[in-house]
Amino acid sequence: MKLTENKIFLSIIIISLIICSCSVPMENKVLIIGIDGCRPDALLKANTKILDSLWENGAYSFKAKTDEISSSGICWTGMLTGVWHEKHNVLSNEYKNPNIKEYPHFFRRVKHSRPELKTYSLVHWAPLHKILQSGDADVAKTFDSDEAVTIEATTTLVNKDVDVMFLHLDDVDHAGHSYGYHPSNDDYLSAIEVIDQQVSRIIHSLYQRSNYKNENWLILISTDHGGSDTSHGKNTNEHTTIFYIAAGNAVKKGEIEEQVNVIDVAVAAMTHLGIPILDEWNLDGRPAGLK
Repeated sequence: MKLTENKIFLSIIIISLIICSCSVPMENKVLIIGIDGCRPDALLKANTKILDSLWENGAYSFKAKTDEISSSGICWTGMLTGVWHEKHNVLSNEYKNPNIKEYPHFFRRVKHSRPELKTYSLVHWAPLHKILQSGDADVAKTFDSDEAVTIEATTTLVNKDVDVMFLHLDDVDHAGHSYGYHPSNDDYLSAIEVIDQQVSRIIHSLYQRSNYKNENWLILISTDHGGSDTSHGKNTNEHTTIFYIAAGNAVKKGEIEEQVNVIDVAVAAMTHLGIPILDEWNLDGRPAGLK
């Protein structure tokens, strides 16, 4: 069983993520990992040791929901702005007329509140950066493979001053489009298992940071949509049901009883970073899973 198989990883995660209190003030930091097109039922079936260890020792929901228009542009924008499509106005993958002035990428709110914080966005799908405005990201790079994203992320996390990082991994979605989005599909599960190995390398790069003992990392992992057959985009359970994982000493461990949505990711990230969530922002999300 997966629970038994994963026990050998639990002590590592617990020691690394649940940090004992000390006299030195902890620096709150956020790592967001987006796994494109990953159905939660397939994630649970796949052999994913690190992802399993994170949700088993964190806060989680495998019944979270994404936008009713379950296409990548709409859903990733919801995750990164904290509002539904009716507000951010991204209605397709073409990103025509996004309302980023009123509902910007959460990096912009971070920079306005705490300009000293360093923001990184490393993605496999270039259109994700269409909602970034000048100055939002200290570093915004696009790569042609998940492996290239992983290498850049691990190198950056070990060697650079990072406060919030968003990573986008796309190969699970590619497998869904090629072979089918379903937990019975071995090729789809295999793609998820490769992602798990890459996530393992990314997470362990945090432990190698020179100041890690004084850092309080919130790790958020989610997806933009599910799918069925070889497509997505419909308002059906297979397409709109997603997962949400929050790990670190700032979370309330266990399954999140309240409804969780893709728009909660940005709000949880900002809350952990100490960014006041202003009423005037008119956000739809909430800090799901945090204490």
